[in-house]
Amino acid sequence: MTVITLSREMGSRGDDIARLVAERLGLQLVGRDLINRAAKGAGAPEVALAEIDELGLLGVKPSAAALRLYRDQVTTVIHDLAAEGGVLLVGRGGQVILANQAGALHVRVIAPIEMRLALVQERCRVSMEVAAARIETSDSTRAAFLKRLFGVRGDEPRLYDLVINMARMDVTAAIDLVCLAAKLKTAAHVLRHSDARPQGSESCECR
Repeated sequence: MTVITLSREMGSRGDDIARLVAERLGLQLVGRDLINRAAKGAGAPEVALAEIDELGLLGVKPSAAALRLYRDQVTTVIHDLAAEGGVLLVGRGGQVILANQAGALHVRVIAPIEMRLALVQERCRVSMEVAAARIETSDSTRAAFLKRLFGVRGDEPRLYDLVINMARMDVTAAIDLVCLAAKLKTAAHVLRHSDARPQGSESCECR
């Protein structure tokens, strides 16, 4: 079944794309709720607060031990969801955790800073200065999360099958592209799996 991970920049419309792709393909959309499930399972509620607090307003700084517990629990939850299939995972390092998951599609959505600023200003009803500060903090927080837990940079192209620059297409086109890529990758995985099955040999009579 279809498994998609989607990484996005704040203000890139990545959340819109994730929601609409999930609706079109009938996938379970998993994002922030994963944080709470993972942190609760790890017995590290302060990590949930820290990771939800994308703008750094609460100033929560979990211990290294709590972060390790959280990482292990996130990994377990994401693998369990992927095993069930029919899921679109937003953020939380899914592109790293499922890097070797056969058939999973890894997507990143980016946009020029001007587009991101305009969208954050419009949706959050804030000034240009506040929008810029929020984007900067969000970028640094997301980068720190991936570096701290998985030792990677979120903007590394090698982590993704598909990187969509929203400067070059609209939301509808982006949704079409992700859906098509997901269907093709799933179909390719099914075909490879089918080809890998042992083929029965015809019996022959020795004379």
